[in-house]
Amino acid sequence: MSAQMVSSANIAHSSEPPASQLEDCVMDVQLITADELCGQLADRWNALRLTSDYLASPYFDINFIKAVAKVRDDVKVMMFLEDEEIVGFLPFQLNSRGRAVPAGGRLNDYHGIIGSTSKTESHFKQMFLACDLKSFAFHALPPTSDAYQPYTFREIRTHHLDLSIGWEGYRKWVRKHSSTVKRQGQKTRNLEKAVGPIRFEFDSDEGDILERLIELKRAKYQRSKTFDILSVKWAVDLLRELQGVKHPNFQGILQTMWAGDELICVHFGMLTDKILHYWFPIFDHQYARYSPGTEMMMRVAEECCEQGIEKLDLGYGDDPWKFKFCNGSTQVLNGQVNFNPLELKMARTRYVIRNKLKQMPMKPLVKSILRSVFPGFGQWNFK
Repeated sequence: MSAQMVSSANIAHSSEPPASQLEDCVMDVQLITADELCGQLADRWNALRLTSDYLASPYFDINFIKAVAKVRDDVKVMMFLEDEEIVGFLPFQLNSRGRAVPAGGRLNDYHGIIGSTSKTESHFKQMFLACDLKSFAFHALPPTSDAYQPYTFREIRTHHLDLSIGWEGYRKWVRKHSSTVKRQGQKTRNLEKAVGPIRFEFDSDEGDILERLIELKRAKYQRSKTFDILSVKWAVDLLRELQGVKHPNFQGILQTMWAGDELICVHFGMLTDKILHYWFPIFDHQYARYSPGTEMMMRVAEECCEQGIEKLDLGYGDDPWKFKFCNGSTQVLNGQVNFNPLELKMARTRYVIRNKLKQMPMKPLVKSILRSVFPGFGQWNFK
């Protein structure tokens, strides 16, 4: 096992074993690279993922972490051992000296420790200090341990389609609760009349579809005066890297919807055996009046049911369009682990101020002006 030993300490368990046993409770923290996650380490990682339903997300898959490490040179993995047994992993990247964020940064919709919460998260202060980390910022961390509560700024929701009820069950539910979906049939028929018959592909490998997605997505960011995530080289490189990953239980996947010979919608996401994470969807803006994104979502959901995929995950954030489809949600945490009380207070204050500014009535106008003057505003979130 190739690794850098950075700390070895006796740490008392929160479950309070007898004092006579405390000397035997040794927690070692080692730093390894993503490339070292193979063989027995990969087997252990995969076994630990089975300890919690939260860890089923594609973002906790080794292949995602390795893909991030291929497009960035600052990805590391903490490995936690107790009495020489691996009890957890934490992948992260360093934005600046000693300040860590999840591997993949803001592109990572779920993150945290892979492993036993009773054996790792209750001791994470010692672990982070052992690796000389000043802080660890998180924005969508599953609430698996009370240890994060002092560092949590806000609880937010992630949204998903629960497809375990089957296609007919979900279809009945969504038509009852979403007028948008109920009206979509006529819009799709109008699209077919105007452009051509609809063709949907669940797993497309046609030519330069991903490059077309990137082009359409960047155009949308510009129209909406939103920071262009795909102007960041490593972010685009990550999508291209993941497109080539094809494993039985994890793959990058492109889905397309055509009308005649015209590409109307395209989506790039990550697929496991039971979860499809709906990550980068986009449609050609000239066909917006037909609401093709709604038709695309329903076709993706139907095919997921056909393939036994039980969850279509839309990630964190209360974007209005998500409520048209989602019949399930979970809570995740947003905050920053920081053991300097003053720095933690300042980080919490900045977070509160940013959220208040986002709720200002003049926000759309201010954002439009700001983006016009400073097109790269917000890029620090993707360094």
